[in-house]
Amino acid sequence: MSPSRLRSWDGWMADNGLTALLIFTLAYLFVVAALGNFNFGVLAGRLLFSFIIVAGVLATFSHLWLRFLVILLAVASFAFVWLEHIYHYRSLTLLNAIFGLFFLILLLAILIVRVFQKGEVTPDRIRGAIVVYLLIGGMWDFFYFLIALIKPDSFNWPQGLVVGDLQAIQQTLTYFSFITLTTTGYGDITPAIPLTRTLAMFEALAGQLYLVITLTRLVSLAVICPQGADPPSLGTARNGVKNLDSVQKN
Repeated sequence: MSPSRLRSWDGWMADNGLTALLIFTLAYLFVVAALGNFNFGVLAGRLLFSFIIVAGVLATFSHLWLRFLVILLAVASFAFVWLEHIYHYRSLTLLNAIFGLFFLILLLAILIVRVFQKGEVTPDRIRGAIVVYLLIGGMWDFFYFLIALIKPDSFNWPQGLVVGDLQAIQQTLTYFSFITLTTTGYGDITPAIPLTRTLAMFEALAGQLYLVITLTRLVSLAVICPQGADPPSLGTARNGVKNLDSVQKN
């Protein structure tokens, strides 16, 4: 395969992987939040998270230097998702959360660079910005779940929740993460220790700052790099300044 066709193939995989990642992430959040207390909802959630892992690998496939690390974390996370489903060991639940968290952090870092890099504002970039926002909430969800596994009294749980029910805890913390990210907390679940309070504070800050920074960046890119135009280089800018100086002197 020629280098040009290889680049085209990588680009196709990245674009379609990003679309799939957005769809599967939205579906996963709905299933976990709405159906997480049912057995079929748990199974569907695991399937969708597996699809998120695959789509995440496809979305980052053009990054050659990170491809191996992404695939390695994806395979480990995929394995622990299903090992936990089969054996129900608390240690597997902990490892599943750890590897899932690492995978999301790496995926987020790659997608943030992709969203904020130079170039025109395309539908692909907008999809990427939405995915990043959703994955920020997912990353904090994993943080909260890890802490709850180690210290169950780290949150003031809603009335009626059984602290030993890991499915209910994950469902509740997914809800808590996104109402914190969007600063629409209702007070039915609150952080109870300094660590979880600090994490909730930084998640709320991250959610608001991300929206402001992303909007500012996309607007500036739309002005600097209209669709179909290449971003101005430093050399072009310098030539423009020189031409302006010569006109002023004449």
